[in-house]
Amino acid sequence: MSREGAPAEREKAAERAAAPAGRPIWVLFVYALGIVAAVIFAFSVLFTLGAVVLSDDVPVSYDLSVPAIVLWGGLMLAALAVWISRRRRR
Repeated sequence: MSREGAPAEREKAAERAAAPAGRPIWVLFVYALGIVAAVIFAFSVLFTLGAVVLSDDVPVSYDLSVPAIVLWGGLMLAALAVWISRRRRR
């Protein structure tokens, strides 16, 4: 027997070395963008609701930005879609 071990052991070691470890970086990037978008969206909604509910004596107005809703909503949906597709593969 050689120092490297039996041929079967070498093949198993080669398979383990070739297997990818962890998540791809693009998945982590999409997750991070989705989390940031969700935090921004949640704080925006909470801030606006707080202003509307807590200001009885002063009129409060707010503008809905369609591009912002599309951007943050799209990032959240992309992160959710990646998460669901990766969960179904397991």
